[in-house]
Amino acid sequence: MKKVAGRAARGTAMRGAVVVLLSILAAQPLSSAQSRAPHQGLEPVTPEDYGRFESPGAATLSPDGRWLAYAVNRVNEQNELRVQRIGRDTAVIVPYGGSVKFSGDSRWAAYSIGIAPSERERLEEAEEPVRQRAAVLDLTTGTTTALGAIRSFEFSPDGEYLALHGYAPEDARGSDLIVRDLVRGTNTSFGNISAYAWAPDGALLALTLHTESGTGNAVQLYDGPSGALRVLDSSSYRYDGLAWRDDARDIAVLRSMPDSTYRDTAYSVLAWTDVNTTAARRFQLDPYRTNDFPAGVRISDTRTPQWSTDGTLITVGLRTRVHASAVARAAERDSAGDAPDDVPRDGTQSDVQVWHAGDVRIIPEQKAQEQQDLRRALLAAWHIDEDRLVQIGTELHETARLLPDGRHATETDQSRYEFGAMFGRPGGDVWLIDVDTGERERVLENVQWYGGASETGRYLLWFNDGTYWTYDVQTGARTAISSAVNGVFANQEYDYPVEALPPYGIEGWTRDDEALLVYDRYDVWLVGPDGSGGRRLTDGAAEHVIHRVADVYDDDDGIHPERPLYFSLFGERTKQSGWARMEADGPVERLVLEDARLERLMRADSADTFAFTRERFDDAPDWFVGDSDLSDARQVSELNAFQIDYAWGHSELVDFTSTAGLELQAALLYPADYDPSRQYPMIVYTYERLSQNLHNYVVPSERSYYNFSVFTANGYFVLMPDIVYRGRDPGVSALEAVVPAVQTIVDPERIGIIGHSWGGYQAAFLPTRTDIFAAAVAGAPITNFLSF
Repeated sequence: MKKVAGRAARGTAMRGAVVVLLSILAAQPLSSAQSRAPHQGLEPVTPEDYGRFESPGAATLSPDGRWLAYAVNRVNEQNELRVQRIGRDTAVIVPYGGSVKFSGDSRWAAYSIGIAPSERERLEEAEEPVRQRAAVLDLTTGTTTALGAIRSFEFSPDGEYLALHGYAPEDARGSDLIVRDLVRGTNTSFGNISAYAWAPDGALLALTLHTESGTGNAVQLYDGPSGALRVLDSSSYRYDGLAWRDDARDIAVLRSMPDSTYRDTAYSVLAWTDVNTTAARRFQLDPYRTNDFPAGVRISDTRTPQWSTDGTLITVGLRTRVHASAVARAAERDSAGDAPDDVPRDGTQSDVQVWHAGDVRIIPEQKAQEQQDLRRALLAAWHIDEDRLVQIGTELHETARLLPDGRHATETDQSRYEFGAMFGRPGGDVWLIDVDTGERERVLENVQWYGGASETGRYLLWFNDGTYWTYDVQTGARTAISSAVNGVFANQEYDYPVEALPPYGIEGWTRDDEALLVYDRYDVWLVGPDGSGGRRLTDGAAEHVIHRVADVYDDDDGIHPERPLYFSLFGERTKQSGWARMEADGPVERLVLEDARLERLMRADSADTFAFTRERFDDAPDWFVGDSDLSDARQVSELNAFQIDYAWGHSELVDFTSTAGLELQAALLYPADYDPSRQYPMIVYTYERLSQNLHNYVVPSERSYYNFSVFTANGYFVLMPDIVYRGRDPGVSALEAVVPAVQTIVDPERIGIIGHSWGGYQAAFLPTRTDIFAAAVAGAPITNFLSF
């Protein structure tokens, strides 16, 4: 059983290379279930055995932290789901198991079940539907109940009921829905359900019905404990976009408004507050009756209604209406060869593309984003008590957002900077909108990187020329907040040819807006939004260890100062990884740091139980579960345990100096059958910085065309050198890094180079400037920057 190194483990990476044919100092191995040293007499893996190799898929912890459910994906697609009790070596194994959810009380687990690849292929060839099934597992008894063909499922917040939505018949929107009482094992069935959503608490389910004739369409509420069914609204129209208000029994829904005058479909909005109580109130946003409804637009179904935090307004999306007569006129002009381009047209379309120098998005990009563009909508706010609509958004391709205070909104405006943005010079203005009156003010101009609003909505954040700024929505004050602390927040390692460096990154705000967490090269800083100063929370710069906040809490209301903060750790030069923790106002405590790749840290919702994965190039990733200290985490999976039967390579870190004088590194992967007395060919793989892939485990597969485990199994060394680019001279920059890296490792006899896309550019360019490569493979290479 492999073990996680103890608290504050500090393994040392290999720091030098000898310029002798493939004679390189080996790093000391970590304790592991699968030894890094080659197994004498073992053969490397062959294609016949690739199919059995496994990699971890999605995973989740039960709220109480006693169960871990994780997917195991295999190269041959014989995948499975494992639901495992922590502390036990046995697990419930579900062949072709898919997504899994735990009930809030941690008593139940529901999961989807797919089908075998051969059966899926048979159904697809026969043009028959491919449908997944579902089942529910009682975690207290181990009893599994099959639930039939189900396309989606959701537990009620109290964990006592499970809603199961079936598949709709062909060309139908509604399908059967079952609400299962998990304790009693009874089912309540509903037909023609198009959508469903549980209230934020309890077991109150909202349903929309859609029948083929339309006569039975409705919005209904089903109360699980009482079994009562209540109709909120019924009509022959279509209902979409169910939306509960967070932490409240308020609900909204869209109802269609067919009108033959227009080609499109408009909607009204229905809303209820304190629904299912005697204090319930009903509201309706009707475009023909609501005050101040903008002319020439409609409410669109592409944006789901969203409640403000205080429940006084609901945001919706608007689109310009398309008149049916305009479509008819367009068809006539199309047939006459004089079709306009501002309305949809039927009939055969020309395949001629007219490119314009003023286009910000070129034609292929416009085509790729066509469906996304059709779903865009302008933001508007409906004041439900006053039945008044205020339009906020003005441009479909800009971003408009309601601020958390519910009284203001913002909209970005990049129209004055579009040309520069195409060439690495981002810029934009920000408008502040009064949601009550619709009045607009341009409060920010030529913002390079806009960070949005704070948790309460009081501050707007942006980053210009290496400095973080805030705009106080209440006072209008603009403050250079990072000028009060001694940190460098512009990314000095960013080697794209831009005029202004981007920030290292923003973690987020504390929930009360008292502070903002941002990054420099190695550390996390806490900065006051009013220019009062701040402090560095971590001390990664001393050892060149990069600290970043690990998001382990399942909420979105800001950073809670009273809870421990967890940090991911990565050694910039050692490639070690791990985690640290900081209690409220306490010091940073390093929990684990080792020569491996540790990632995917997660925490149970209601317990201090944590899970994460650990891997090395020669050791498959596995799940570990432990308490808040992490250092005593227990391994709960053992993927690819059979790998010990094969010869396998290992990875080492190499330091070298580019001809431009830069101290760089490379990851070197050894052949699976490495014998120091033999000579081996080598493949150089290029892109940008790649040495951070030192500990990446690569599942052998013929579907992965640049598969390093396959290369090493076939007797190749693989070298992945770091490349730092100089602006406007990328090819020579690569040459300055790659050639010294290769010459540091091996005499250039049988060396090939491979790259894809941007790496393909190097694979195409470098052989024109050096003769050290015997062969080159350039996959989808960039060979002409103008056409690219």
